[in-house]
Amino acid sequence: MPAPPTVNEIVTEYDRQHDAVASRLHAVSGPRWEEKLPFLFNGQEVMRETGYDMAWGFLLDQIHHRGQLSTYLRPMGAKVPAIYGPSADESM
Repeated sequence: MPAPPTVNEIVTEYDRQHDAVASRLHAVSGPRWEEKLPFLFNGQEVMRETGYDMAWGFLLDQIHHRGQLSTYLRPMGAKVPAIYGPSADESM
């Protein structure tokens, strides 16, 4: 799939995807979150955890990678944006 040509189209697609995923997650029943589910990589099961544990794991992985990205910005001459509050770069 080609990348959207404008930032506005990227934001629009993000919002569309976010709303669709949020709706699907809200529709999952409580007992389903407690079931052990397979996590597949290249068609092979690499772990089996509850839906709750997997969701937390994905959230923490996103936080980790966002932190990684912020460490690359300064050496490239960019300012680190606010992630979980103001960045020291914003006051410079």
